[in-house]
Amino acid sequence: MAMQEDRSAAVHAESIIIDGLEISRFGEEAFLNLRAGGLTAVNATVAVLDGFRATISKIAGWYRMFEQYDSLIMPVRTVEDIRRAKEVGKVGIILGFQNTSPIEDDLYLLSIFKELGIRVIQLTYMERNYVGDGCLERTDCGLSQFGLEVIEEMNRLGILIDLSHVGYTTTMEAIEASKKPVAFTHANPRSLCDHPRNKTDEQIKALVSKGGVIGANIFPPFLAAGSEATIEDVVDEIDYLVDLVGIDHVAIGTDFTEGQPQEVFEYWLTGKSKRGQCMELEYPIVNPEGIQSTSDFPNLTRALLAQGYAEPDVKKIMGGNWLRLFEEVWA
Repeated sequence: MAMQEDRSAAVHAESIIIDGLEISRFGEEAFLNLRAGGLTAVNATVAVLDGFRATISKIAGWYRMFEQYDSLIMPVRTVEDIRRAKEVGKVGIILGFQNTSPIEDDLYLLSIFKELGIRVIQLTYMERNYVGDGCLERTDCGLSQFGLEVIEEMNRLGILIDLSHVGYTTTMEAIEASKKPVAFTHANPRSLCDHPRNKTDEQIKALVSKGGVIGANIFPPFLAAGSEATIEDVVDEIDYLVDLVGIDHVAIGTDFTEGQPQEVFEYWLTGKSKRGQCMELEYPIVNPEGIQSTSDFPNLTRALLAQGYAEPDVKKIMGGNWLRLFEEVWA
């Protein structure tokens, strides 16, 4: 047993570990947890429902944190930055949006955000925007003409397209329209948990047919066991995805929300509506036993090895597959 533990720790330490999305309250405590978990890089959400001006302010806040916490974190603009973060023992921060709301109705703002360091943008967040419909919108009309132009421009600029919260038709049309692979950075199979935020097998297969990657999510409402889930449920989810689409297209996208208060969840889930939240949550949020914080990331490596995954395959799931996708899309 001790030998297995030692090998698990060694595999984790050797690996590039990437979380496909976190939306935690970032600051010193969160950064210390990321480092304790051995994270090499994380896609950190900057904007959810924000417009241009508010988003610029939040990016400025990240620039301040890069200075203040220079010993813990560093900005990621290239794949080489991720490798450098691994070498120097810092956590690489990939800045991303969970909505195209920051560009409002101006396609050319995408190039501004690219220059400011944004490398991942989700097309919609739950509701409809100028680009298309979210997964909890009352209709499912697909991409707008503006949405098609946004995809074309993101392809040109080398910004990864995320479809995690995107409605079914908009998702399928975006996969078809994109000339580069796209991602579900933090989504689960709907076959295991029938929630509109999860993805059907058809959507997952379509994503992978174009070279995309899906990040297995640990957020309790998207797991069949909910707040009773454990790390074994997360591994079962990974097993299902690997059986469905192969080892080269499955990764981790926890959707960690460490330190976020209830009112922030309520704001995210209300959006533009005056009728209240579009999805009910149980508070406090209880993450699966064994993977309740980013500091628990070594437990995932240990659990995958215990499940029988070969070391090279564990390294793919824990970060290698994200690295390959970033290399292709960001080029």
